[in-house]
Amino acid sequence: MADHAVLLDNHLAFLAAHRGVVRRGAAGIEVVGEDDFFSCWIPLTADTGIPDGTAAVRLVPWSGDGWENRLTAAGFEPAEVLVHMESPAGHATGEPLSPIATAEDAVAFAEVQAAAFLGEDDPDVEWWRQELRELALRNYARPDQSLYLIRVDGEPASITLVFRTGDVFGIYAVATKPAYRGRGLASTLLGQARRDAAGGRLTLQVVEGSAAERLYLRLGFRPVFRSPHFRRPE
Repeated sequence: MADHAVLLDNHLAFLAAHRGVVRRGAAGIEVVGEDDFFSCWIPLTADTGIPDGTAAVRLVPWSGDGWENRLTAAGFEPAEVLVHMESPAGHATGEPLSPIATAEDAVAFAEVQAAAFLGEDDPDVEWWRQELRELALRNYARPDQSLYLIRVDGEPASITLVFRTGDVFGIYAVATKPAYRGRGLASTLLGQARRDAAGGRLTLQVVEGSAAERLYLRLGFRPVFRSPHFRRPE
């Protein structure tokens, strides 16, 4: 499973930089998220015990057999399934984009991210707006990631983030403000991600059965492995 594990490693590195803390051990991996939704424990052997206080467990193919039954017996319920996908190498068309290089653009990046992903009725919307702004300012100049922003008539419109670990390039936060959707901006950004990953591996994660999964299948991405989540009822 080492070939698949490098895709998970990329995702965990992104989580450590943008969503919380990742602690690795021989028996499992603990993710402590800035938001409880991102927190989980990932078992790496079939016979390890579930740590006390665990509210969410995420399985990977090399977690071992029997976990679904064990988790159900322990009171966990099936939740979302993340599908790790990979795109075959291909030629990127169009003009190359440059990663953002200023604090002003980092703030604009976070503005698009918030407009695309947050709802005004979310009780934590203001917390997340500030969090996304601080994360963009903290990360935009890091050499292991590139934040891309497209402006339309000077206005921030569409973004993506490419996170690099070794020869794996992970796509995160593909987002377009509602007013600018349907103009091919996301396709332009995905083209840049393919350009970044030339000679390497391009990966992303989507929720199984979602519109995003159907979109990326149409764009040539293919499933590599499933990662089911189980959560304790609140």
